This record gives sequence, C-alpha cells and structure tokens, in this order.
Amino acid sequence: MTAPIETELRRQLARWADVDVPPPPDLGALGRRSRARAARHRALAVVAVAAVVVVVGAIALVGSIGGGDGRPLPAQLPSPTPSPTPSSIQKTQSPQTWVDTKVAAGEGYGWEIADPLRATRGAWFAIATEHLEPAGRSLEGPDDTVFGVEFTLPAEGSSFDTDDPAQSAHDTYGRIGLVVDPDAPDPSVGCRFFPRQTAASNGAVWCTDETVTGPRGEPGTLTRWERHCGAYEGPAVAPSTCGDYQVAVAIERRDGRTGYVLVEGRGTPDFNPFATAAMAAAAADPRLTLPDAAVAMPSDDTVASVVQDHFPSFRRDTRSWAGNHPGLAAVEGALTDRKGLMVTVQLAGADPVCGRSWLIGCVERRVYGGDDPTTVFVGAWDEEDWASCCPRNSRADSRELVYVGPRHTVLVHEGMIVREDEDPISDDLDQRLIDLVLDPRLQ
Repeated sequence: MTAPIETELRRQLARWADVDVPPPPDLGALGRRSRARAARHRALAVVAVAAVVVVVGAIALVGSIGGGDGRPLPAQLPSPTPSPTPSSIQKTQSPQTWVDTKVAAGEGYGWEIADPLRATRGAWFAIATEHLEPAGRSLEGPDDTVFGVEFTLPAEGSSFDTDDPAQSAHDTYGRIGLVVDPDAPDPSVGCRFFPRQTAASNGAVWCTDETVTGPRGEPGTLTRWERHCGAYEGPAVAPSTCGDYQVAVAIERRDGRTGYVLVEGRGTPDFNPFATAAMAAAAADPRLTLPDAAVAMPSDDTVASVVQDHFPSFRRDTRSWAGNHPGLAAVEGALTDRKGLMVTVQLAGADPVCGRSWLIGCVERRVYGGDDPTTVFVGAWDEEDWASCCPRNSRADSRELVYVGPRHTVLVHEGMIVREDEDPISDDLDQRLIDLVLDPRLQ
C-alpha cells in the first residue's frame, strides 16, 4: 500500500491494543524518522488486543458491477414470464468462478499503490515557501501525506528552555492543506478541531480562536492551541514556555474550498515564526487546488455506510482519520473483538505492485471467470517478530484486496496478530470483501 496509508493504518491499529501506548508523535516526530520505521514502530504497539488484534484495511477503487449493455433481448416466443434484459441480470462471484493468475513480486510491503495526486500536492510546497519562508531562512520538505504537504523550518537557536523564540533550538513543523469533505473536522471550526484534554501528568490545555480575513477579504479563522508542561522531567522548575503549541489559519476561499496552514512546535503560540497574514495568504492562494475528480470523491461517511451494508456488525472508530484528507476517503473500525476493517478510496491509477517483504503470495483474480475482465488483486503476507508489543513468537498475518475501477481504486487490508500455536489468517472473508470493493457506490 502507499506509504502514507500504511503509516496511518498502523497508527490507528494502536488504538485497539490492550497496552499503554504513548500519544501519537507530532508532525516533527514524523518528519525526523522514515515513514517505514515510524509505521513499523506504531504497528508493534497496535496488536495486543486480547493477545490478538485483527485489522482489516482497505484502500480500493470500487468499480461498477456492470450488467451488460442495456439493450433489450431479441424477440422471443410468447412466454408466461417476461424474459430478463442483460442489464437486469446481476453477476455473482464465488470461489467457483474465480480464476487466479500468480503475480510477480516487487519492492515494498503489501500492495504498493501509486498516488495519482502526489504531483499535485507536491506543487503545494512551492506555495508554502513563497508565502512563509522568513528572510534568510528556508523551509525543508516536502513530506507528502494524505492530509496535505508537511514542511519543517529548522531552528537557529541553541537553547531548549529559553523564553526567547529566536534562541529556541526546537524546529517548527507545518502543514498546508485543502478541505474537501464538509463532514470531516478541519481547522475552520477553531478550537473544536484541537484536543481539549490531556493526562494530568501532561499538563493543562488552553485554546483561543478568532476571526481573521484573507488577502482579498475572505473570511477565516485563527486558532491558537497550547499545552503547558505538567510533571517536568528536567533538573529544575519547568519554565513558563515549557509545553507545545499549534497555530492554524483557515480561509474560506472564493472557489468554495477551505485552505489552511497548520503550524506546531515546542513552546507557546508566540514561538510560531510565521505571521498570521502570511499563513492566510498561503491558505487563500488559488494554486492550492485539486482536480475536480479528487474533490468529487465519496465522503468518509458514505464509505462507512457502504461498509455497514456489507458487514452489519461493523463498529466504526470515529477517532480514526480525523481531519480532512483530500483526494482520499477512509474509514476504519472493528468487525468483531478480533477483527477490524479499514477501507480507503482514492483516484484510479495504475495496477498495484505486489510487495515482496514477508510475502506469502499475490494473484490477479478474475472474479467472474476467465472470460470476464473484472479483476481484483489479492495478496497475503506474514510478518514475523512482533514480540516487542505482542505475545512472544506471534506474527502479523494480513490479506489485502485491491480493485482498480473506472474512477477509483479500493484496497481492503485484513490483518491479524497470530499466536505461535494458532492457525494463520484464512481467506474465509474474501468473497464478501470482493463484493465490498466492487460496490458501485464507491465509484
């Protein structure tokens, strides 16, 4: 699967683990380590639910299940019941109709799916640098994610406990993004977008928001969130600036979209090195855009409804995938205490590549028989050495199904932490998962 999706999947898995898991890292932590390593460490903490956790994730394009060309059948002899037209005949699939062809493996883990929006989002970094770079300093990046483009402004100071932002040794991390799903939380709602509480040992939280305007008078919101240190781990009393902050500017642009810039770092909101006007100008820049096809993606709520129809026992995790992720629809939850499901939908592109790491096998499956072109890519992986978070000698078994449809690509990831004495994950859900990825509502 694509690296940002794999990272998010494994981070969300940690929510189900029956272990103490540290809070998710900030943007800076993500920027300081490779995605693969961050994904793996988060995955380790994810799977200790009742000694076994199952994850079913999906990033797939769901194609329409066509039923012929819609033309009436030729005239028939009189019959007591009407003859059905080809379009009224619904195709069905099962293990009896499947025709599998082995797929050669390439680099990566799981099905590697190209992101058709990577180049578009990559252009957003130029917008950030044009509006935000302070004189004589340069932004580092971009770090492309499904939520937007992240960047870093390296620190120039050398002190980790100074009251002077100019002397701070802490880097500043930011993200520029575009809101396309009106049902998902985003920085335009002010303090409601940010976490309200932390553990008592982690200090206290404050948040304020106010109305601002963009460079052409567009309405917007400035939000300043901060967490002050609780139990200080240093050798002295915690300084007044001990803690971390987030500052966001969201602008309701003239094209009907909401652009935003989100900045975070150590200290207080006064440590934010970017002027509010510069953040507003970046968020309002008309070049911060996406193709119409990406904006027309189904919403997360729509995907959740489709999943619920196929799996009535599905329990959605509303904490996952918080915030907008333009050009991608995603939902995650649990099917049972041991099985979970994540479904993501993105724009259609090239066929996926089978990753060889911990690979069991990959096939192209003609689901309606060899004479029908409808293909779902099916793969299985068995990852060992999960003992740092899970029962010793356990392993992470997974199955992934991908459908590249006429408009969107859908991937389903089913996974399970398997004990040494347990059977590996089976293919007993394949038929239902194939029906899910082929559901025309996801196109």
